[in-house]
Amino acid sequence: MSHKNMIRQIRKTFLPFALPSISEDAIESVTAVLRSGWITSGPKVKQFEADFSEFLGCKHSIAVSSATAGLHLALEAIGMDRNSAAITTSVTFTATTEAICYFHAEPILTDIDPVTNNMTVASLEATIEKFCTFRSGKLYLKNSKKLVKAILPVHIAGSSCDMEGILALAKKYNLYVIEDAAHAFPAIHKDKLIGNWGDFTVFSFYATKGITTGEGGMVTTKHDKYADRMRRTRLHGINKIAYDRPSWYYEVTEPGFKYNMTDISAALGIAQLKEANSFWDRRRAIAKNYTDAFQNIKGIRLPQEEKNGIHSWHLYRIELDPSIAKMGRDSFAEELKDRNIGSSLHFIPIFEHPFYRKKFQYDRDEFPNACKMYDRCLSLPLFAGMTDEDVDDVIFAVKSLLED
Repeated sequence: MSHKNMIRQIRKTFLPFALPSISEDAIESVTAVLRSGWITSGPKVKQFEADFSEFLGCKHSIAVSSATAGLHLALEAIGMDRNSAAITTSVTFTATTEAICYFHAEPILTDIDPVTNNMTVASLEATIEKFCTFRSGKLYLKNSKKLVKAILPVHIAGSSCDMEGILALAKKYNLYVIEDAAHAFPAIHKDKLIGNWGDFTVFSFYATKGITTGEGGMVTTKHDKYADRMRRTRLHGINKIAYDRPSWYYEVTEPGFKYNMTDISAALGIAQLKEANSFWDRRRAIAKNYTDAFQNIKGIRLPQEEKNGIHSWHLYRIELDPSIAKMGRDSFAEELKDRNIGSSLHFIPIFEHPFYRKKFQYDRDEFPNACKMYDRCLSLPLFAGMTDEDVDDVIFAVKSLLED
């Protein structure tokens, strides 16, 4: 190795797995709200919702305090309760299953596709056949009175699930489809942006996401009655938010939650939305650079371009085959850290967490693909603010560790 390469091998500063990109325009937008005297839910939230609907081409957008809140509101809107169940993937962040548990309902898990790591129609059908029974037009858990009410597909890393197939299966069993699109803004499946497929789609604006409001989320839906309900239940069940009230009078129409977004967050979201496509372009360019650089390394599986649309490239997830690669995933992550390159894992499967394992008695042998993924997967740095030098540093570190 040349002296030049030895110097390049160790970055002087740590490169995080992800960082938000905040422009001066965004900072000025937030500052203007702070100076306006109206900082909670008000005109900026309404504008952000309208802008988001225009961007996606969807009917309703409901801004909330987090994607977790959005999942909770969507499940509440369809009548989830302790006598209910919902089907989701075994590989997701805890928020997806946690929201189901808020109702003391039961999350039923599917295995994943070994390539995309997404829920598939085949995995759904296998789960339904094993754990459910269909009678009188409704799907129930076997040996239980619990009614299965929804499917929650998760678009892992920004690669979209087979939405036509999932929707067809949902129609067959009279189930709602609530998409967890925390990774999928923006992403396209076939000819439509994610946000226009299921009954509900829930987006995250956490700091690492395609656009950020610091903390926050958005629910999109085509259903008028559910949109109206979620607008009320996100703020205590009050029929009118303070900004829209002509006077002090309001009515509580049902018990609700404290899930509203602030104008401070919405102002950041409005500015971020204007930059969303440029952020997306940069992520896609970085992903292509990675793929071009890593495609001939032995023992490494690279993420695939979206076959039926356009990947959001929220994450660049690789898998290391320990029988072929020069080192296993855990050693690789430590070596990257020693070279000042951050990484992360998406995700520890739900059935591995103590709470879920104890509460629902999941058998990890039911999820061979998820188990294999968990042993091998790692996410490399990927965010719009990465410089070309940052990208080169990641490529150099990976190749120096894994190439022969």
